Amino acid sequence: PARSSPRVLILRAGAIGDTLMATPLVRALRRTFPAAYLVFLCSRQAHDVLRYNPHLDEVTSLGYRHLSPWLSFEKLRALRHLRKLNLDWALVLESHRDFTDLARRARPARLIGYGDLGVGERSDRAAFDPHRHSSENHLMAAQSLGVQPAGADMELYYPGALDETLRLRLARLGIQEGERLVGVHPGWGGRKHPPEDTRLRSWPAHRFADVVRWLFTRARARVLLTGAREDRTLTDLIARLSGVSCLNLAGELSLLELAAVVRRLDLYLTVDSGPAHMAAALGTPLVALWGPGIFEQTAPLAGRGPVRILHHRVPCAPCYGTPLMKSCQDNICMKRIEVGEVCSSIEQLLPQPK
Repeated sequence: PARSSPRVLILRAGAIGDTLMATPLVRALRRTFPAAYLVFLCSRQAHDVLRYNPHLDEVTSLGYRHLSPWLSFEKLRALRHLRKLNLDWALVLESHRDFTDLARRARPARLIGYGDLGVGERSDRAAFDPHRHSSENHLMAAQSLGVQPAGADMELYYPGALDETLRLRLARLGIQEGERLVGVHPGWGGRKHPPEDTRLRSWPAHRFADVVRWLFTRARARVLLTGAREDRTLTDLIARLSGVSCLNLAGELSLLELAAVVRRLDLYLTVDSGPAHMAAALGTPLVALWGPGIFEQTAPLAGRGPVRILHHRVPCAPCYGTPLMKSCQDNICMKRIEVGEVCSSIEQLLPQPK
């Protein structure tokens, strides 16, 4: 029988969206085992999206996807700490053997995961259904522990003081409380992702500019552009092509400051990216443009707020994670998304002016 207060490791070392898609499992573990000690091992990039999660007792991080196969200093430090916890269970939401090996070396009494866990009574390999959403797969993986699902909606927490800081900042920029504000997140932060990720998930800058112009002139909304520092050239171009006044905060916000911005927005328009999942987790109406990614597994689920995913099925998609991704020179999956359908979706989800 399961202990009433197990010590549990959840290991998911992905990007922001990957990490947020594991939060329904975290919530379910806490509700099923209120006295459990829950520690989440995530990527350094995504640490802050879990930092204030009330269901977790501890958050620790490793370099994103850069876990060396040998016993590096970083791995040894993590192992020493995890072994001190005397883990009962380790849930490995990664399939790569390096992460599975790390979890095994932490010596949990029981190991559950998607990858090759080896042979042994203490190892349970979970099936990953490619036609099921990642959040639901994670919940299914924990069923053998008696975990009861508590909904598939994601969660993101940040200090409430950031809301007041943001209100004052927006006021200095001429945005008043109650004024209709739409965010546009067109980029991918070039240095953090392979070039093919950035290229294939992008939507033409001139189309974003057309939407920004429509938002300002027809929807009577102020537009706020967001992105990483590496996206600044793109957001500057979109602002210039739109020919209208918009706020460009690309490269000026921390991850949790961005969370406060997203919660303040009346709607967020994004490409397939971490901020799309942040909007869904915060309940902000979301219109997201999806192309080469595996739609069924990774698109944000509606729950806390309305979500509209614009996605055109083409013969070569999804190509994410396949050789096609590196050879594609024309992301028709994204180019088939028209300005008109984006504006129509925004119009349907955008709340009426206050």
